[in-house]
Amino acid sequence: MPFCNKCGAELKENTKFCANCGTPVTTSTASTSFDSSAVSSPQRGFRPAGIALLTVLQGIVSFFLLLGGVALIGLGIFLGAGGWELLPADVLDQLASVFASQIIIAFGSAFLVVIGLVMLIVALLGFIMTWGLWSGKSWARTITMILAVIGIIAGIFSLPGSIINIIIDIVILYYLTRPRIRAYYQ
Repeated sequence: MPFCNKCGAELKENTKFCANCGTPVTTSTASTSFDSSAVSSPQRGFRPAGIALLTVLQGIVSFFLLLGGVALIGLGIFLGAGGWELLPADVLDQLASVFASQIIIAFGSAFLVVIGLVMLIVALLGFIMTWGLWSGKSWARTITMILAVIGIIAGIFSLPGSIINIIIDIVILYYLTRPRIRAYYQ
């Protein structure tokens, strides 16, 4: 029985790709005995197109989280510093029934700042994940898979509106478990 020279997995007869690492099977990549010294490491210079797309999308999401966090912090500070007074009188009259006291306005402003800070932290973590996925770090692949599973579970509880998110998370999970992609992150 032949073995893959790249990862050492047993190859079935007449296969075109190694089922374990995705290496094309040719006479030079298959041998009748396994030599562990001949196993090569995955090519680090080759980044699969799907990984490039995934990292670019992660970077875009992180960028918009960063902008949203800065905007919420700015709005919270603006409102907390008396920005309510700059609103037209008719708008203030409409809001008076909702925001009846200064305490509620202060809590609302502080809440906006806290949510903005959380968004900034998530954006920073997103940029770290983007770097990890782009540079082939195995921890980034693992965390992305865990987040996809969490997204699927969370999406199940918010059906039917989250069906698209569930499908996207399933596709990401499927893609990251492909042998060729696994080999890139090893």
